[in-house]
Amino acid sequence: MKKKLGQNFLRNPDISQKIVNLSGFDTSLNILEIGPGDGALTDNLFDNYENITLLEYDSDLIIPLKNKYKKFKFNIINDDARTYQISDKSKVNIIGNLPYYASNMIIRNFMIQEQVNSMVFTVQKEVGEQIVAGPGKKSFLSLLIQSSCYVEKLLLIKNYEFFPIPKVDSMTIKITPKGKNSDPEYIEFIRKSFSNPRKKILNSICMGFDLSSDKVKLLLESSNIEENLRPQHLELDEWDKLFNNFKNYDFAK
Repeated sequence: MKKKLGQNFLRNPDISQKIVNLSGFDTSLNILEIGPGDGALTDNLFDNYENITLLEYDSDLIIPLKNKYKKFKFNIINDDARTYQISDKSKVNIIGNLPYYASNMIIRNFMIQEQVNSMVFTVQKEVGEQIVAGPGKKSFLSLLIQSSCYVEKLLLIKNYEFFPIPKVDSMTIKITPKGKNSDPEYIEFIRKSFSNPRKKILNSICMGFDLSSDKVKLLLESSNIEENLRPQHLELDEWDKLFNNFKNYDFAK
């Protein structure tokens, strides 16, 4: 185990089994496990699924994993989940206990790949809460993911269930793409609109895009959005309307 990779291995087999059971994956689809580590989830995956690929970034773990599961037929790939591209055209379900430092990048990498059917990830509790956040609590991350995916909280896991013991608790979430890819322009619009999330939406957009308040007021009025709201208070359909009006608005007038 390489400390620099931020690995925390799940040590409770009952929780591992519960995660696999709660995933509710179609047994006919391929499974991709991210960061199998020493096999906490993998043991249960082989009990339930046949077509399994393990994606492990730590090269020191490849041989031990091959030896541990030598009686099974599976693929193992030594690569970085933050950038890995699925080459198979078949639909795949993804599962994994993600390293905290890389969880956002891993999720964003796979949520835009069209082969992905559904994903079940264990992440830092705070990140999980952001991803599943409801009205009034949304962040850039939750809007980004919820704009193109359904999200669901599955399980809370205490920190002492992992080794080494992290400082924070974890959450298992399920992310299911809605079947549409995120528009890069939309992502950039949300990011800049959240440049100052503690400020009102009027001021945050003004600062994010370097626009005058008069022009942004007209944009908000045309979108039927109250200028005194903060970015986290807008609903998904309001963001869609605001973005579409922003694309078509003539800021030169």
